Amino acid sequence: MKFNNAFLEEKIKKAISLLESNSLKEAEEIFNEIKNNNQSETIGLLFLGIIQIKKKNYSVAKDFFNKILIIEPDNRDANLNLGLVCLEEKNFEKAIFNFDKVINIDKKNLNAHYHKGLSYFLIKKYHEAIDSFKICINLDKSFIHSYLNLGHIYLRIKNFEKSIENYLKVLKLDPQSNNAKFNLAWCYFGLMKLDDAFKYYEFRSGKINPSKKIVNIKEKFNPIEWHGESLNNKKILIVSEQGIGDNIQFFRYLYCIKEKYNAEIFFYTDEKLKHLFEKSPFEIICNLNNLDDVDYYQHLLSLPGIFYKEKNKIQKNIPYIKIDNINNSKWKKKLSKFTKPIIALNWQGDKNFLFDDTRSIKLSFFEKLIQIKKYNFISIQKNFGSEQIKLNNYSEKIQDFSNEIDENNKAFEDTISILNNIDMLITSDTAVAHLAGTMEIKTYLLLSNNPEWRWHIENNRRCFYPNINIIQQRKIDDWHGVFKQLENDIG
Repeated sequence: MKFNNAFLEEKIKKAISLLESNSLKEAEEIFNEIKNNNQSETIGLLFLGIIQIKKKNYSVAKDFFNKILIIEPDNRDANLNLGLVCLEEKNFEKAIFNFDKVINIDKKNLNAHYHKGLSYFLIKKYHEAIDSFKICINLDKSFIHSYLNLGHIYLRIKNFEKSIENYLKVLKLDPQSNNAKFNLAWCYFGLMKLDDAFKYYEFRSGKINPSKKIVNIKEKFNPIEWHGESLNNKKILIVSEQGIGDNIQFFRYLYCIKEKYNAEIFFYTDEKLKHLFEKSPFEIICNLNNLDDVDYYQHLLSLPGIFYKEKNKIQKNIPYIKIDNINNSKWKKKLSKFTKPIIALNWQGDKNFLFDDTRSIKLSFFEKLIQIKKYNFISIQKNFGSEQIKLNNYSEKIQDFSNEIDENNKAFEDTISILNNIDMLITSDTAVAHLAGTMEIKTYLLLSNNPEWRWHIENNRRCFYPNINIIQQRKIDDWHGVFKQLENDIG
């Protein structure tokens, strides 16, 4: 930008420099002065809006951009930033409208085409998103984000080969992209190319960015990371990672180590999970205070890959979870009031999970199911999601135990006893599925069209949980088809 007034131009440069250094208050003062100059009013308004975006004051930011559009309806930067605010607010249709305005003004605006594609991606209009990202590539073949998002889209729609093709293009531009490497693992799991899948799964965030547990282990013991070496007469520390379900499912691999080696095996987990594993033949620890030394360590979710490389097979289920007799008796008595076979329901996972929309299910989809009169239905849904029982007026059809279960600092303490005293569980893809699977409870697991990587293996090999019946969407977001099959199966 050029101005006749050299002093004004220097003032703008200084304000932009302050903004870039995140000195927002000082920058805002100068941009307020700049907007009061007729020659630079729109520049001042634009950057005042950008400052509000940084402060996450989106409504105030939009006011500034709209003031510009009153003066200059075809102002490219105001339309673009208005689109970016709408994208942040998840008003995707409005965001697309603004990005289209930018494109009408400047057909080669890479930023607008990219964010338009991102908006389409987020509302699952995948073909439109693909078209936008392909335009980005035509504009700039080195724009890495286009290839990365094309990889994500093709992964979502189960075109694993095209997804791999785009992730490899990302790696050609940036060989250090752990995002692309990790997502390659999902593609190879989908194709059941497990050697490649487990190789790239080592680029998961929890492995690449060491947790505090791992840092402390290395500082205290300086152990060797285990990759399959002999552990005879050695000590190995296996470190829990990721979600509760991951830990429940893959704890079975500690038995593989025990079967093969004469070793001391320690499992380092959180206090609230300790009771799940403490009746196993391993030393379960929640801190390093009483551990003098270890020879080796490894992340829990690296074990499946290590043993698959050696044996070319997946470890079958080991029902290691023990029942607390006192707690079990309490729930057996409580559930004895039901006169029909009991089906427990669980529908909502962690709402903060990035792809929760592909795992959790709205309770309203269960409407026809809970009308089946030969069953009693109970809810073991805890915290977020349990409110849907009242919102859908299902209180007379579903007994809600959300306020009575797992109140102490022991994960699933009551849920275990409930599962042990019911006839069947119906669940979405949550930790409860892994708990019931490990306990070998009869379970129907309801999955999206393209579920998490482990279920591709289970669908092909039936190796994780022999008691789980999987019903999977045949097309994206088709929960109606899933429930129609479920109703036929149990009706």
